[in-house]
Amino acid sequence: MNLLRGWLFDNLGLKLTALLLAIAVYINVYTDRPATMLVSFPLEFTGLPDSLTLAGPAPAVVQAELRGTGKQLIYLRVNEPRLKISLAGVGEGHFSRALVPSDLPLPAGGSITVDNLIGPRMIEVDLDARLTRRLPVSAGVTGVPAPGFAWAGGAVVDPPSVSVTGPRSALAMIDTLRLTPVRITGRRDSVTAVVGVDSLPVWCSTEPQQVRVRIALVRR
Repeated sequence: MNLLRGWLFDNLGLKLTALLLAIAVYINVYTDRPATMLVSFPLEFTGLPDSLTLAGPAPAVVQAELRGTGKQLIYLRVNEPRLKISLAGVGEGHFSRALVPSDLPLPAGGSITVDNLIGPRMIEVDLDARLTRRLPVSAGVTGVPAPGFAWAGGAVVDPPSVSVTGPRSALAMIDTLRLTPVRITGRRDSVTAVVGVDSLPVWCSTEPQQVRVRIALVRR
């Protein structure tokens, strides 16, 4: 038993170091082998003038099956280099552009090749005028206060309106922004919360992003 204990625990630090080095060497050799892997490239649209904005759905990534060493492919998958699509000189309306394997942001030298460009193979987006409007915000609540208390329906919102920037077509359909409901479950006194807009059309943003809401509860 003492012999076994000595074999296991004598020079334990040195043995662990040797084991870690062996694992590192194995991983290094293993990842130098040829491999194929599905890699996603996040899309980034560039060159769009301040007067325009994207409108409606747009693809977020382009996927491709790549061939290279395991080490190279793992590096690409972890770092996710962006596939940049230039919109310079494009006006309002529909934009489409076909993708080919050479569009992918791969390392120079051809050490990684594209087995299959899975897609989307065609990038299609709509462009609209970029506008800013000042719109009022509407507060609401969720939950039920403590017994004997109720929400009378009023709310103090600061500021009472926000600036909304986005596609002209989207802003034309909005007259009021609904805020994320304030939770009043079990409360007996006034509730103050900082909340944002509950649902905002795609490609729209607000300034400020959040407002302060005070909900007053009253005795029944």
